[in-house]
Amino acid sequence: MSIPKAFIFDLDGTLVDALPDIQANANRALKQCGYDFQMTLAETQPHVGGGAQKLASNVLDKPMDDPATMKLYHAFADIYEKHPADFGKPFPGVMDLLNALRERGIPMSVVTAKPAKARVKVLDAMGLTPYLTLALSPEDGFAKKPAPDMLIECCRAMDIDPADTVMVGDTRFDVEAGFAAHCHSVAFAEHGYQDVPEEYADRVVSLTDFRDLLKLLDE
Repeated sequence: MSIPKAFIFDLDGTLVDALPDIQANANRALKQCGYDFQMTLAETQPHVGGGAQKLASNVLDKPMDDPATMKLYHAFADIYEKHPADFGKPFPGVMDLLNALRERGIPMSVVTAKPAKARVKVLDAMGLTPYLTLALSPEDGFAKKPAPDMLIECCRAMDIDPADTVMVGDTRFDVEAGFAAHCHSVAFAEHGYQDVPEEYADRVVSLTDFRDLLKLLDE
């Protein structure tokens, strides 16, 4: 197999442990919208990965376009912009890996379901922005993962073919987007918020240590 020339990362659950911030901001939004319940970390975790609107829909058990869903979604997005990284931080090994890739001149990008304004704030707060050629959210005008659109646009910006690019994520959405884009490899971060989909277990590079991604460059 050829050696990859670029990497695309999911954000929450892959580069950054954002679950405490997602929980805190979701609870702030619920309170602001008049709901009398709050979510624990364990209750929040299954809703991470599909975007803020999907989270609001799941939490309220209402359709995606329901007015109550949209109200909670917008409240969550606005609050997240003000509290992007009160508790979260990069996962162990992430900064080591990013620094190693930058030293080798390997371009990197991020594709995330996080609202665009919150994405910018989180990447800046975590010190991740300088490493990236491009970072995209659906609000930038692209279909959500598992559609490959954001990945393909990142490859265009990095001037690297998807077949030479590794997609790294922690959800089914990430895995399916990587395969849909015909990426060189799809890697699954085991420190994330979901288990690797069983039907893809033998097709992904499973990462118990994030720095193991470097092995793809040495094969």
